[in-house]
Amino acid sequence: MWLRDCSCCSENMNLLDWLIRFLQATAWKMDVPALFSPFHLSMTLLSVLIPYILVCRQPINKTKAEQHLFHMGLILLMLELYKQGFYYVVVNHMRYDWWHFPFQLCSMAMYLCLLLPLAKGRFHQTILTFLYDFSLPGALLALLFPEDMLRPYWAMTLHGFLWHAMLVYIAMIVYRNELADPSWSGFSDAGALYLFLAASAFLLNILIHPYASFGFQPNYFYLSPYEKTGQFFFRLIAERFGITVELLLYLFLYILFCALFHAVLRKTSRC
Repeated sequence: MWLRDCSCCSENMNLLDWLIRFLQATAWKMDVPALFSPFHLSMTLLSVLIPYILVCRQPINKTKAEQHLFHMGLILLMLELYKQGFYYVVVNHMRYDWWHFPFQLCSMAMYLCLLLPLAKGRFHQTILTFLYDFSLPGALLALLFPEDMLRPYWAMTLHGFLWHAMLVYIAMIVYRNELADPSWSGFSDAGALYLFLAASAFLLNILIHPYASFGFQPNYFYLSPYEKTGQFFFRLIAERFGITVELLLYLFLYILFCALFHAVLRKTSRC
């Protein structure tokens, strides 16, 4: 029995050692690309153009499209596990930085795609509408201003662009297969889901704040009551009127921005 337990522990240690060696082997250093550099602009263009071309080449089939969305959720999950391991092992040397806990707006597509087969009725439709109305604008903004994605490691920089390209791809699947609800009540439902997730992120920012002693303070959905955003316009608002006003304005303007995307969906929908 003792020998069997030792053998099991040895196998677990060998697997752990292999994972650590794998993560370290992919830690290729790079010079951090500048914002709006040729690297940034070309990666952004590819992150939008390639998903668009791939989706346009696919036949329209709503049932298969939803199955494909679930598969995209699985791929995003594997990418997230790799990212978590990379930061924990390579970047932070076996310490956890709560900034990287996956509860940003651009993380939600992973959870929602995986949840999609279990969701029924109105909630099912709301998830699909959210993936276009709220996930796509966030992905595009992140690609345009990817300061948090331009890293000193090739793996993490490419991971960031690949992740957001997949969000564009997911949204294009929803759009091309007319899976979203084009009505304004559909947008209202998706907006309610966004506000629920935003409130959850706000609460997580408060709860985790006392325990985040290593790395950066969490700022999920950029709604921390403790942290001024790094975005220039909103930072000026926070400095002049306070963080509360800045957060409320940020929420309002983002929802308004998403409403423009929904207006395009409504205008082009055949429903």
